Amino acid sequence: MENIKLTIHGDATGDQIEAIDHIGSHARLLAGPGTGKTKTLTRRVLSLILQYNVEPEKILLLTFTRLAAAQLKSEIKKVLEPLNKAIPHISTLHSFALRQILYNSNRIDALPRPIRIADDWEERNIIQEDLKKILNLKKVSEIQNLINQLSTDWETLRIDEIGWEQQFPNPAFLGAWRSHKEQYGETLRAELVYQLKKQSDQNREFQLDKEYKHILIDEYQDLNACDLAVVNELSKRGAELFVAGDDDQSIYGFRFANPVGIRNFDQFYKNVKKLTLEICFRCDKKILLSAEFVARLDPSRLPKPTRPRDQAEDGEVLIVGFRDQIHEAESIAMKIKSLINTGTNPDQITILLRNNRKGALSKPIIDALKKRSIDVSLATDSELDNNYGYRAVLSTVRLLVDQNDSLAWRTLLQIIKNNLGDECIKQIWNYAQKNGIRFSEALNKIAENQNESLKFGPKISNFVSEINKIVEEFKAIENPRETVEKIVDKFMSNGEIKEQVKKYFAEIFDNQEKIDLENLIKTVSISSEFIEQETKENAINILTMHQAKGLTFDVCFIVGAEDEFIPGRNTGDKEGDERRLLYVSMTRARHKLFISYCNKRIGQQRHSGSNTGNERRTLTRFLRDSKIPIKQAK
Repeated sequence: MENIKLTIHGDATGDQIEAIDHIGSHARLLAGPGTGKTKTLTRRVLSLILQYNVEPEKILLLTFTRLAAAQLKSEIKKVLEPLNKAIPHISTLHSFALRQILYNSNRIDALPRPIRIADDWEERNIIQEDLKKILNLKKVSEIQNLINQLSTDWETLRIDEIGWEQQFPNPAFLGAWRSHKEQYGETLRAELVYQLKKQSDQNREFQLDKEYKHILIDEYQDLNACDLAVVNELSKRGAELFVAGDDDQSIYGFRFANPVGIRNFDQFYKNVKKLTLEICFRCDKKILLSAEFVARLDPSRLPKPTRPRDQAEDGEVLIVGFRDQIHEAESIAMKIKSLINTGTNPDQITILLRNNRKGALSKPIIDALKKRSIDVSLATDSELDNNYGYRAVLSTVRLLVDQNDSLAWRTLLQIIKNNLGDECIKQIWNYAQKNGIRFSEALNKIAENQNESLKFGPKISNFVSEINKIVEEFKAIENPRETVEKIVDKFMSNGEIKEQVKKYFAEIFDNQEKIDLENLIKTVSISSEFIEQETKENAINILTMHQAKGLTFDVCFIVGAEDEFIPGRNTGDKEGDERRLLYVSMTRARHKLFISYCNKRIGQQRHSGSNTGNERRTLTRFLRDSKIPIKQAK
């Protein structure tokens, strides 16, 4: 027994051990930055299995990102695999929702079958563009706003209110969206969690794939009303909840996450054990003290005893004001050059921006760094997703899983040079609508008959024949890894992006319970970004504040800490999100934290922020009364 406890507890602190070993009631773990939340969750799973003999299949661990799930799974696997113990199910909430919906697909009539999740590119370049044309709207942004409203209504559960459809801003959009949904068989990713909530609440035949008795939830502060309703439904089925998070780190208000969920957890559930992690192992003393000042500006926050470790150094925190962004960029580049020359690894230095639309704020900094021969990496969400080679690879894999995948066929029609443009796609759409069939079926019928009444019949036939040959060629390969490798080789030219794609797919395969193409596609379908929170080695990484969540660096530069950016135009609850975002950004730093602002932003940058067109800028209100030293650069 002592050996088991040593395996479970290891070097855990007393408050971590209390959380690791708790059992018998719901529990809420408040864990500030760097206090060992991930370690505690990992060891808690081990404790349930090795100490309390809970069957692994009765344990569910939900996280907010795919990479967090992979990290937890890897740590747990290291211990359980040598002991011949199964690994519990560990996934994001969206992935879990998809798993349950697929498990109950024959019991659900609300979604087209087979369940097919449209990814971000398909939503932007097919669904939104089609709906814009169907509704004769001038701008795709009008459709984006309506889809965002639909997502909002799922996330806030407004959709369940009486008269919701009549109150929707554009009821005609709902009809057009449903028609598109039927023809392409698509489901929007934003609908997944809502459908899990709705089906588990209203459908008597709906069943979970396993009888979960212990549910652990990471980053509980990031859940919205719909997410919280799903958790409540799971608890009603007899599960004991263990939720971990920090209300000071609730920064996803744009998806209606609210810190109230974790703050009121003990009011919503009975007999809750309230646990707290005290020691911050990440930040030096001055960094934690400065960040805590920002957190304490919120009178509603839960009090926490967070303190630096006993051996923590003082660290360095400084606010610097600059004349303008040119002066700011040059000074930051000089400071970074000095840090590198004195031994700091470039990838342990990050530059954080509130936002960076079209690279407006990052450009002067990148230019200043490159002038000093410093490698710099700017995190982007869409570079790969918009790569046609990657889109061709993904669509081909989808067709290997389901040769009638309408969105995959449509994607290949759009991205492969075949002299088949919008007019051809419109004719296929009309044919499908007229015959009450899916887009893929219409495409194949036209190809088979080479319908003379359709202008593009022969060309469509050639296109379909060519794609079917490619699919059959790859079907002959039995090994899924080899299949994907060869598809990537076929559609992508050599280069950094090709290697990124191979690495991405390899990582997904490495974390699969069952290695096959169907599971690969499921993972890709529910990932909101191609790569979450990934940084480049041996380079200065420039990230938005949201992208930096979950990451840690020796040195952080927070650039543009101006009231016009933080909080900008945000008021009320949204202002609270901005304050917490600044807190999260400050606590990414281990040893040095430099915060900059400009007295003026000139040129194009004068159009950024809340006072667009005005050059004048001021330090963010969240730092004005802090005791952080402020220096005006010369």
